[in-house]
Amino acid sequence: MVRARRLSALLREQLSDIAEFDEAEAWRGDGATSMVAWLTDRCGVSGSTARQWAKPAARLAALPSLSEALATGELSLDVVGPLTEVASADNEAELRAASAHWSARQVRELVEWHKANEEALAGAAAREFAQRSLRFNDTKHTMWVAFTRDEYALAKSALVGFVSREDVERRRTKSGNAGPRVPYDQRLYDALVSLIRVGGEAGTDGRRSRSFRPRLVVHAPVEVLLGITGGAGSGVAEIEGVGPVSAEVARRLACDAQIDVQVEARTGSVLDQGRAKREPTAAQRIEIARRDKGCRFPSCGFTEFVDLHHLDHWAHGGRTDLDNLITLCGRHHNAVHELGWTMSGDANGVVTFTSPQGHAMTSAPSPTWRRPLRC
Repeated sequence: MVRARRLSALLREQLSDIAEFDEAEAWRGDGATSMVAWLTDRCGVSGSTARQWAKPAARLAALPSLSEALATGELSLDVVGPLTEVASADNEAELRAASAHWSARQVRELVEWHKANEEALAGAAAREFAQRSLRFNDTKHTMWVAFTRDEYALAKSALVGFVSREDVERRRTKSGNAGPRVPYDQRLYDALVSLIRVGGEAGTDGRRSRSFRPRLVVHAPVEVLLGITGGAGSGVAEIEGVGPVSAEVARRLACDAQIDVQVEARTGSVLDQGRAKREPTAAQRIEIARRDKGCRFPSCGFTEFVDLHHLDHWAHGGRTDLDNLITLCGRHHNAVHELGWTMSGDANGVVTFTSPQGHAMTSAPSPTWRRPLRC
């Protein structure tokens, strides 16, 4: 950690030099076309690394709090860089404090949320729809698809749901050990081909059969669905597992969907069950999925086929409440049950994971859960 802090301090000095060099456009003297091109050539780094340095360099000059967090190693560039896109003199101190428990992925979620809010006003959904496309490569037998955000979520839900149903059927018939285990990506491929075949088969009445309807969860404040400006939603809804979408997309999806109205307190207490029941309700599962967005173990990116775990075990008096339920993947669920890891804290806030050797790491909910920080 000491070396990491030193590297972070040196990186902050380097970004100051880059900002000064870029402001003077000194790169033109070396024949470069941009600061990124100059860094790529002179520093021998990739274009993505050069952009990661150049984009936040100029912004940090006006953000002293975030600049200090990078210089001291409190926050990494992977966190500070995206924050500079939404930070201002008014909110940077709040963002710095809150992001202490966020992963780089969660910071990107927050930035994406606020960008979606801005793009909703600029008609981004219409442009996204206009750019939809599917291309075939007959030589390589491959397809390339550019989905709209909501139809990407629909396709993913259909394929993952199909694979999940197969898993349930295998467990029910106890045929899971028959033959070699097929890799997950190949099972998704098989699911796609099966759904295409089902969609192309005609039923007895001449219509196409529809044996499977994918499940798509969209979180939208009532103000968004009703088109009320200035409400809690600020023009943005969220598709579970994909991210924010504009209010217009949410309203279009609501035209042909089952709508569950859920009135809740800011604390989520209306969803709590206490000791009444061990198994979380469907409403609790939906809300926890929105809060955790996958396994909450620090640095774990697993989002599919996850379990809900009671922080205080049910058998020891734990409650089936949102603050006591957390999402874990199979590997990390085993870690807290069999491998000696312990957990403490509030699942609606910061949870500390402690290894058998005493090393502690923290995890926080998605920064877009409930009401995102104003940017």
